[in-house]
Amino acid sequence: MFFTYSELILLSKNIKKMPRSIDESLRGWNWNEPPVYSPSMSQVSVSELGYCSTLRNIYLKQKGYKGEVSTQILMGSMVHTVYARAIESIKRIVYSQQDISGDRLKTLMTDEFYSVLREFESLGQYAKVLWDHITNIYSAELDKIRSKFSNITRDSLVSILVPFYVEFPVDGSLVGLSSSLRVDAFVPFIPLIAEMKSGKYKYYHELSLAGYALAVESQYEIPVDFGYLCYVNVSEKEVRSNCKLIHINDSLRSEFLELRDKGIEIIDKGIDPGVAKDCEKECVFYKVCHPS
Repeated sequence: MFFTYSELILLSKNIKKMPRSIDESLRGWNWNEPPVYSPSMSQVSVSELGYCSTLRNIYLKQKGYKGEVSTQILMGSMVHTVYARAIESIKRIVYSQQDISGDRLKTLMTDEFYSVLREFESLGQYAKVLWDHITNIYSAELDKIRSKFSNITRDSLVSILVPFYVEFPVDGSLVGLSSSLRVDAFVPFIPLIAEMKSGKYKYYHELSLAGYALAVESQYEIPVDFGYLCYVNVSEKEVRSNCKLIHINDSLRSEFLELRDKGIEIIDKGIDPGVAKDCEKECVFYKVCHPS
């Protein structure tokens, strides 16, 4: 998720060597034909699908239940917010400073952090560790780029320093998904979608990549064959990240579309799908499904 230009070049070369055969009927731009076509006017969010094995979370949300936010969810929210704010700050600072160095970027990013700290006082130490981790990566990268290119416009400098977009908006309404989806990171020149998660691996995280790929394909009509799934976990001392390149193949696309159809059916018919047998206590609706 902390992409640098040199890393993306290597990633792009690795992707080129991988098989990428996709059934055209499973492309997002075929939104008006089955199996991608959704006959309902209802929409679901990618994040709602797969979260619960019976999709009861969708039913409960429709019924107005709010649920409880766990510490793990708060931590995940903090990681996403700090990540997006740090990347945005780096871009803005580099745009605004003539001939900025890596050390100068570090200083300005330290000043910038205090506005973020006010939002996450209870998780301030973790937020600072993540903020500094991101700052160190791109400060070092900035100096590398400066040494390589003697004459470079600020626009090109920012594009090479941070060669991706954060919280990239996608309209998924053509494929039965929310019109206001947000992809954690989007690398346009590969193209590659990336999702950042905290905690442990879950298979439905791979399925979510298929959902975002379908949405991007439906809106921009460009093939999105790969996703990048990254688990970022922050302690009081360090950031650990584990990333995996995922081929968004026919199987993932078909499974996601089945989930989408099931979720939309729950919305349209208002039928309670029942309590899952594999509930996790971190679920926001755990106490709703298990009141005693």
